[in-house]
Amino acid sequence: MAPTNSTTLKFSILLIILAFESREANIFNPTITVSIKNVVVVPGDRGTSITVHCKSKDDDLGFHTIRFGDLYSFSFHDNAFGGTLFFCSFTWPEDPRRHYLDIYNQREDNCQKCNWIINQNGGCLNSHGCGDWKSIE
Repeated sequence: MAPTNSTTLKFSILLIILAFESREANIFNPTITVSIKNVVVVPGDRGTSITVHCKSKDDDLGFHTIRFGDLYSFSFHDNAFGGTLFFCSFTWPEDPRRHYLDIYNQREDNCQKCNWIINQNGGCLNSHGCGDWKSIE
């Protein structure tokens, strides 16, 4: 029987620890999913498409067009230091201004599935009620 190589044993233990930690990471840092539904109605009582542009400090998700009644979704993991913030701008042809909302704030929002409904006055998050635009430019 050959003696156990110390380096091989240490490497094996390290792999086991890393595998365990990566499995556990989802328990302590679950996936957050933000869904944005467009219900913007313009004069004439008709729905319109909106353009959304979401960003965080580290990620720019680009521009996406959401047709009336449709959804746009994205997923991520919270920052380990408690500072994840995604904000989005919204525009539509009938109103050329940019409308802004903090779409996810780790320090304030308590949701893993954050379902937004966007209307011409602002947005509604899950069952937490609705709010006006954070700003309009």
